[in-house]
Amino acid sequence: MAQLKITSRMREAFPDREVDFHRSYDAKGNLTETRLTMTETDYFSGAWSRVSPDNGRTWGEWVKQFEDEGGVRRNALPDNEFGDEWEDNSDYSDAKARYHEPSGCYVAFGTDFYLMNGRKGYDAYWEKGEDNFRGHAYYSFKRPDGTIVKRMFEFEEGGVFFDPKNTRNPAFLDKNRASISQTQLLPDGDFLCVLTVNMRLCCKLAGVDVNTFFPSCPDLHVGEVMARIHWNPEKEDFEVTYSNPVMVSDLQSSRGLTEPVLTTLKSGRMLLVCRGSNCMEKAWNTRTTPGTPGFKWHSYSDDGGRTFTPVMPWHFDTREVVYSAGSMFSFFRSTKNGKLYWIGNIINEPWKIDGNDPRNILQICEVDETYGYLIKDTLTVIDTIRDGQTDVELSNFGLLENRETLELELRCTKIDFNGDRQEAGQLYSEAWEYFIEFED
Repeated sequence: MAQLKITSRMREAFPDREVDFHRSYDAKGNLTETRLTMTETDYFSGAWSRVSPDNGRTWGEWVKQFEDEGGVRRNALPDNEFGDEWEDNSDYSDAKARYHEPSGCYVAFGTDFYLMNGRKGYDAYWEKGEDNFRGHAYYSFKRPDGTIVKRMFEFEEGGVFFDPKNTRNPAFLDKNRASISQTQLLPDGDFLCVLTVNMRLCCKLAGVDVNTFFPSCPDLHVGEVMARIHWNPEKEDFEVTYSNPVMVSDLQSSRGLTEPVLTTLKSGRMLLVCRGSNCMEKAWNTRTTPGTPGFKWHSYSDDGGRTFTPVMPWHFDTREVVYSAGSMFSFFRSTKNGKLYWIGNIINEPWKIDGNDPRNILQICEVDETYGYLIKDTLTVIDTIRDGQTDVELSNFGLLENRETLELELRCTKIDFNGDRQEAGQLYSEAWEYFIEFED
């Protein structure tokens, strides 16, 4: 088994907020760092960025990207009687567009999110099962003559764009509910877009009775659909086709499949891994039971993402399943050795899994490049509960491959120490950095 060298350091502790740090390289090759501040669960109230021209040796000043002021949330719709919020990242911009050689166009992807009743609506989603989150997915492109075209990913007729004069138009809120989780440009010139789609709509697309398959709360939860965007030179336009929906029953996962990540193996197989949940929520009428296990789920495609297999629990080469709470994860392919790795939370005591918890052990594991399972004897702990602690959350991390050292840099802000939860107002956090060195 190839050995990994892992070192770590705490960057800074924050007594009254969660502060996350993320790094990436911009189009000019400069290293960019973003600092995000959170003072209430699942909501960043401020963001600042800075740039390094020499790979982190020296830095420019922090520049504010956004910050809530005067107690007003930045996405609040002005003069809205309900306190609704709308976060719009759907429009075309050169900054996020990618050049598409077959068409000569620049292509961009984006999502808008509508939150009914603002923060009160967020709380009511969890506490009362109210259907307050609405998202839509878009692609846009700029033709060589400068003309910009923007389109919604459509699964049904009658949908419309957002209208500030009619913010709660049912044709906007209730139609084509989806968000973009990931996009990639394929070798054949097509774009493949992973769309997270409302479960009621997934069932409709699959020809399945939602009242039998996911009767508990289909408007609140989701499955996945892959969209393939192809340039038709005769029509001089893009055409969109969709895969079969990838979904599980609410008897298997009470929240469907969320936070999907798609990766391509050296065999050509496309592997899709998703987060599930065994949580039991009265407000959601969940059908999971105290004996429902918590997995990471997977599906795959051998035809370039056009069709996907039925969903199964993900597993190791030993045929053991990957037990995991509802938590994010990521794939990473090392430039240094060419191998594919998965980073996330795997729980050795599956009887402890309860919805999103625990997330107190973070691991890295090599992925088999033929079939897509994890190779058990490469499973390596990055971090876990330390001396003097009873619990901690190790999730929601960011990754960067250092272009000079080819080390994997992982940045994770630890929260929820020793049972002190953010939901209860305990906001102490620690920003940590990890450096993973691979063998050749």
